Amino acid sequence: MEFFLYIWTNLEYFKLLNEWNLLSKGKSDRDLASFFMQNFPGELAQSISPQYEINFMAIREIKKRFWQEVFDKIDWIYYWSDNCEYLIPYKNELEEAMELFREFNKNFPPHKTRTFTLVTPYVGNKMLAKLEESLEYLNSLNIKNPLEIVVNDLWVLRLINTKYTNLKPVFWRLIHKLLKTPLIDTYWYWVHPAWELIKNKKASEIQVLKDEIIKWQLKFYSSREISLQEYRWFLERYKIERVAIDFMEKREELYKDSSNIWIDLYYPWALVFTWRLCDTSSIENPERWNYAIDDICPRTCNRYDIFYKLKTVWYNLIQRGNSAYRSELNLDYLPDEFIQEWKNRFIFAPFITV
Repeated sequence: MEFFLYIWTNLEYFKLLNEWNLLSKGKSDRDLASFFMQNFPGELAQSISPQYEINFMAIREIKKRFWQEVFDKIDWIYYWSDNCEYLIPYKNELEEAMELFREFNKNFPPHKTRTFTLVTPYVGNKMLAKLEESLEYLNSLNIKNPLEIVVNDLWVLRLINTKYTNLKPVFWRLIHKLLKTPLIDTYWYWVHPAWELIKNKKASEIQVLKDEIIKWQLKFYSSREISLQEYRWFLERYKIERVAIDFMEKREELYKDSSNIWIDLYYPWALVFTWRLCDTSSIENPERWNYAIDDICPRTCNRYDIFYKLKTVWYNLIQRGNSAYRSELNLDYLPDEFIQEWKNRFIFAPFITV
């Protein structure tokens, strides 16, 4: 398994990683967590954001499950946004990102030829032209390793397969489906079998029936599209060798038997939903709160953050920008066979991305 880091849309974040030795030895869990909170622009203060707590706990959990020196080297960085088309990098931004990529690749271990991985969201007609400029630029580069494009839109996949063939597609978590909404975690709630099934039955017999229902619920919740043969044929047709899933606790079966498809495991924030309405952009344009507007967004999220923290029993549920996320921390549910497969990737995002 390779260890990856996912950073955000702002080039300043990339510069910060190049300037500060995140990968240096001897850093404590709290040092790393404090670095992300105190130095990264745009993040909320510790007193009002649960992200600091999740960040610290995630770093501690990663070291406990893998190895203490896990942050001494990072195999690569996933870059840009997967949930907002208005955060698509323009060509000039991507050119600067490539320069920062070369600097990072030169200065930080392991010293090897890394693959540049660009994350793209679902895209409407207005922003598609901007994305094509960036894809055309990447497609024209002469780089030893194939450039990877994280795909969340089937039209972008078509462009890569027909027009920008030097790029390698990766199916990301918006286009590879699994059940993540908090409402489906019914094994935490009371199970109610149909009256016809429990009529005139003893309490012990009813309990056996309830346990059987929960067993099949868990099996269903641990399913994913890649488990379907038809889906794997689709991936093979479009030359896709890698898909992404969110880490989910209590669902060990999600990470087993991928049938020669490599897994990118995203941690610790699982995406619950995303849509075109955005509370952050509505600060400057209230219409965006209620209507899906096709005007190009001025990227208000680079200047403001809005959180709606919903209190839950065992996880945090937060909306940021146009998406909502739930925290999933306990890596004891990650099986050893996933870690031992060297082509799998573990992708750590210190904060919710926009």
